Amino acid sequence: MDFGAQTEYGRLRKVLMHRPTEELKLITPGNKDAYLFRDVVYWKEFQREHDAFTDALKGEGIEVALLGDLLDEDHRRIAVRLPNLVYTRDVIAINNLGAMILRMTYQPRFPEPLLTEKAMEELGIPVALKVTPPGLVEGGDFVWLDEETVMMGYGTRSNEVGVEQVRERMLGEAVKEFVAVPLPSFRVHLDGALMVMSPDLALFHKGSLGLFPSYVYDGEGVRLQFLEDYLTGKGLELIYANDTEVRMFGTNIVGLGGGKCVSYEWNERIMGILEERGFDVIGIPGSQLSIGGGGPHCMTAPIHREA
Repeated sequence: MDFGAQTEYGRLRKVLMHRPTEELKLITPGNKDAYLFRDVVYWKEFQREHDAFTDALKGEGIEVALLGDLLDEDHRRIAVRLPNLVYTRDVIAINNLGAMILRMTYQPRFPEPLLTEKAMEELGIPVALKVTPPGLVEGGDFVWLDEETVMMGYGTRSNEVGVEQVRERMLGEAVKEFVAVPLPSFRVHLDGALMVMSPDLALFHKGSLGLFPSYVYDGEGVRLQFLEDYLTGKGLELIYANDTEVRMFGTNIVGLGGGKCVSYEWNERIMGILEERGFDVIGIPGSQLSIGGGGPHCMTAPIHREA
């Protein structure tokens, strides 16, 4: 089958998602932090919001592969007890080399990569890399600049060892430039502060990405450069997100291709700016989905995206 996704804005053809069910009832006021949720959720409304999202994707002609449909019965019984599995982006990164099976930072998510690897076997997608200890990599830290350039955050979830494993596998094989972006302790993933919307436009949170210089690797070696300067030097216009917007997943937008994208419906200022620039922004409800700590980008793991 066709696989590989090496931009954020090319035509999205197929995604891996997980439809949440009663596993969300496992979350209580006493264990919500252990489960990495901001609060308890009403699981039926959480599911309805997720269904609205998948329906929007299907309405745009995107094939949605549900993780549970790719697992055998024994592994499905495990999946329905993992509340964070809905955020499939973090567990896997599929590029032109194949699937990168990532390694989660916190215990509630430890089983997820194995389940996703089983799904890749079912889909017939080769494994290009399995992140190994002590490496840690979560997929929300990948943001593609273009087909030949990937940016990867590290800090509270992904670590330097994990970044090194990914860089060694990708640089010179899948990409020509690899940008390692150090994140402050308050920033969970890179896609919570940065999103590339087109070859010449990106959403950017300076409070998260302006503190430390990034490491830009290419065939000649490595250089230091602040990410803002790197992006503008590549000709990108930056739309600056504010602190409140970032807290509410304002940059966590998933591109569908053809100038279309999906955002939480309350992201009004950023949605308006994008629409002024010709984007067709599909707003989805997320009052419950966001409590788990993720947005539309987090809930989609692209399997195939055109360049």
